[in-house]
Amino acid sequence: MRSTEELNILVRALAWNDAFGCYTRPGMEKMLWPEISQAAEWIIYFDVDDMHEINKDHQGYDYADSIIKNVLAITRETDYTAGQWKSGDEFLIVLTKNATRPTLDPVGMVTRLQDEFIKWGMSATFALVPVISLDLSENVQPAIDEVYKQKDHNKRGR
Repeated sequence: MRSTEELNILVRALAWNDAFGCYTRPGMEKMLWPEISQAAEWIIYFDVDDMHEINKDHQGYDYADSIIKNVLAITRETDYTAGQWKSGDEFLIVLTKNATRPTLDPVGMVTRLQDEFIKWGMSATFALVPVISLDLSENVQPAIDEVYKQKDHNKRGR
């Protein structure tokens, strides 16, 4: 039988991605979303453009992973991020309201994220959707569809 400390380490490993400095998809869905869903207002979903080529050019994942971690670092304490949503290059950020930040600027956050990617020589395709349900998948699916629609029409990045 495992100790409580061992179980806590395992839960953290399953819920948190150290490479990106954000929650994993299971961490967001099972642990975080139930706690923040009532305060969630907006979801930003993005897919990093040309990730496979970047990893190939830099002979591994470390280069792109470190840039993504730097980009995600601009989010605020009340913006919750999950990585590798469907694959290794898709992320979502949940913007929440609270007493210290009663109004949100989701478009401004997308712009700041885009600018940060550009600063590092990368880009991503973004979708912004309002939270309309307590069911996370109901909120995320329209954003996923929008990102794929943009990519199908070669509207990547900015």
